Parts: sequence; structure tokens; C-alpha cells
Amino acid sequence: MKTKSKFKPKTTKTLAPTSFTKQCETRDELHAWVKEYLDINIPRTSCCPGHCAPFEYLASAYFEPSKDLVVWAPRGGGKTRLGAIATLLDLVHKPKCSIRILGGSLEQSLKMWEHLRDDLELLKEKAGDDIAFTVGAQRVRMNNGSVAAVLTQSEKAVRGLRVQKLRCDEVELFEPKIWEAAQLVTRTLKKSGNEPGPNVVNGVVEVFSTLHRPWGMMQKITDAAQARGATLLRWCLLDVLERCPITRACETCPLHPDCAGRAKTDCDGFFSIDDAIAMKSRVSIDTWETEMLCQRPTIKGCVFPTFNKELHVKQTVETSADSELWLGIDFGFSNPFVCLWIRKYADGVIHVLDEYVQQSQTTDTHITEIKSRAYGEIAHIGCDPAGGAANDQTAKSNVDVLRKANFSVRTKGSKIVEGLELLRLGLKSGTAKSTLFIHPRCARLIKALQAYRYPDLAGEIPLKDGEHDHLIDALRYFFINATTSHKIEARRY
Repeated sequence: MKTKSKFKPKTTKTLAPTSFTKQCETRDELHAWVKEYLDINIPRTSCCPGHCAPFEYLASAYFEPSKDLVVWAPRGGGKTRLGAIATLLDLVHKPKCSIRILGGSLEQSLKMWEHLRDDLELLKEKAGDDIAFTVGAQRVRMNNGSVAAVLTQSEKAVRGLRVQKLRCDEVELFEPKIWEAAQLVTRTLKKSGNEPGPNVVNGVVEVFSTLHRPWGMMQKITDAAQARGATLLRWCLLDVLERCPITRACETCPLHPDCAGRAKTDCDGFFSIDDAIAMKSRVSIDTWETEMLCQRPTIKGCVFPTFNKELHVKQTVETSADSELWLGIDFGFSNPFVCLWIRKYADGVIHVLDEYVQQSQTTDTHITEIKSRAYGEIAHIGCDPAGGAANDQTAKSNVDVLRKANFSVRTKGSKIVEGLELLRLGLKSGTAKSTLFIHPRCARLIKALQAYRYPDLAGEIPLKDGEHDHLIDALRYFFINATTSHKIEARRY
């Protein structure tokens, strides 16, 4: 089944084919080529601050990026369509270039492939005998030596590849092991100066996806984009929305809270306003903000849905001078040992100052690190009661070692849900008051508060994922031992 284009309908006018193989040298030439040969007008200006226009991706992909590209865009926002256009341009303008399309499922891969096949047919209509290619079930080979093909979502399909461009569509659906294998398949193509096309075609991985879940694959990729030198390109529904007619009343439009009238002045895309209104009426505000406005991942399934980086992450907090310094500790060896430095103020404000996460070290080593951080005298440590169990080799417990180092250790027992509810109370009380704040340097704790989640199946106990749960446990042990507890009823968001 063919997929419908997300851009303007194609026409079948006949054009002179003499220049279609000439490589574009400027962005204006690239935009004009796509408009002339594919009858597609790609938006070149963004509507929202901090976002880019869809054309920014195509230009970045075409003019040989030295970095991987990560595209975060809405449902129906043209990302798959643009990936197909980029593939066509690589085939036509970059001889001997090898491209693979890898979707989160074979069905997703075929969506980009079907767009590419339609574009090849249209180009053939316009260029006639000046273009030659052979199309198989899921592969096309051009007469200039370029080739593109579809991959299945399997390690076998990915391993052993050597290509210049790997386009990964809807990575939110990728298996982690397949994504890991995909990082090793690209190779840069260098040609001699007398060969047609660019002398260098860089080996690049491109990613296209919405961002559903704070613990999902796309979240991990966007978080790591800057560290690994990738370029993050982001647009939302408003950046691809069609121009709103002046006759439409803003006051009664369901999209007005989102666009605030910008659709009449700034928007010039392809997404129907009527379609957008219909979609918004069918979904929750969480889904709308996540999948269409690309504001943030969904809070569905999160243990702490009220955590807000803008509100709760602060370098300093205004509070009374009377305070004491605590540590929250979760013991571990093969699992990470976690220590949080927490200042507890007399007015009830809690400020997490620093974090320490380390594996495969003894408690003595951790104590040395703890004492090296100059945050002041430590009043108490709150930790897991299980830390009082004796070690099989040393016959001493972790708690014994801490006490021998002159720390005051508290190990009050509790149910998991009790500690979680105390954390929720600190994030936002019934009167909308927040008393729990995190210093920006606590990057792993901040991430844990966003990504700590319940399992997909029913249950009131969060998932022990081995990544985020240990940091939450350390914070939970502090709350249980440092604040007044009361009977808490289990609940799930």
C-alpha cells in the first residue's frame, strides 16, 4: 500500500532534464531543485523559538555533514518524507554512494522506501532517458553506481554493512542491541578529483523520530547528541502548519493556545489546520504536547510526573540559615554505590547539592571520596537497612564501616511506596508548594527523577532498571530517615 505524501501534491508537467544531475551548490539551488523536479515546497523558516525549519535537515544532509544528524519532529511532520528526498538526492548527485534505510520495523522502513520509489518514478517522467536505474523489491541501483536499500530490524541485517548513509526512522522502536550495531556500519567515501560528484561523501548516521518516553531510545540519543558531536534538529507541528487564513477567528480556535496567532504570520507549511484541530480533539494534552508540539516526553508511567526541571533544578535556594547536612546512600558493588549530599533546612526545604555514583569499589574507597568533598560537617547518613548485614568475607557490614569512620548512621525501615510519596510531597504538595530542589551538577539524579517509571504491566512498585532506581533509592532513604513519616497509601500515576 502506498503512503500519501505529507507535502503538496505532485504534478506531471514535463521539464528539460539537462540539469537534474548537476549538484546543487547553494541552499537556494537545493530548494529550487526539489521544487522543480519533485513539485515539493519544503518550509524554510521555523515558527517556534529554538526550533529549525524542515529544510534545515535536508540542507544539512545534502551538503555533506561531518556529524551525525538527529531529527526530533512530530507525527506527520514530514521526517520520513524528507529522509526519502535526501536519499534520492544522494543517489542522483553522489555517484557510488551507498545508502540504507533502517526503520523501527520493516513497515516503517517501507514507508520511506515507498516515498523514494514514487519520487524515482516522477523523476523518470521528467528526465526521460537521461536517468537510468534498476528497482528491485527493496533495492534501487543507479547507473552512476549509487545504491539504496531497505534493512530489516535485525542484527544480522545490520552487522557487516559498509555504507555512507544510514537513515534510521523511528528509533524509539529500535532494539538497543540493533542501535548499538548500527553505530559501526558507516564509512567515508573518498574519490579522485576527476570523478563526478563530491570528492568526499562522509559516513553519517541519521536519526528520525518522535520522542515518546523519557526512558526510551530517542531520549538517550538526544541526551548523548552533544557529547558525541551529533547535530540535533527539532521542529514541531507549528513549524510545518499551513498559513492560517485571515478570516479564521483566533478566539474560538482550539489551536490558539499553541500558536497564539502565529499561524497567520509565521507559518507556511503543509500540515492542514483542520486536520490538526481534529487530532487535538482526539488525544490527551500530554499526548498532544509530546507527539505534536515536541515539548517533552510523556509523563505517562512516570513515578514523578510533577518533576519539572525549570522549577526543581536550582543552583541556590532562598531559605533560612539554620540547616544540617545529610547524606543519602544506596550501597552497591556490582550495582553502583550512590551517595547524595543533601542540605536540610529548618523551614522544610531540601536541597540536593551533589552526587557520587561509582561501581566496583569498597566502602573504604567511597568514604575517602565522601570526606574529600567540602560541603561542611555531616550530621547524619540515611541508608538502606540492608546495609547492616555482615559481609561474608569481612564479617563487617557497610553500616559498621561508616560508623567506624565516625558517621552518624540511620537505617529506618520502610516500604518503597512510603518513601516515594514523601518525594512526591517534596516536589509538589497538595497546596502546590515545592520544597525539594536539585543542584544542576546532579545530572544523573535529575535524569532519574524524569525517567524512573512503572513497568508496562500493572503494579505499584517501580521498575528496577539498574540505571535510575539506585539514585532514587538513595534519595528515598534520606527522606525516610530525615523527615517525619506517616501512613502512606500506594498510588500510581
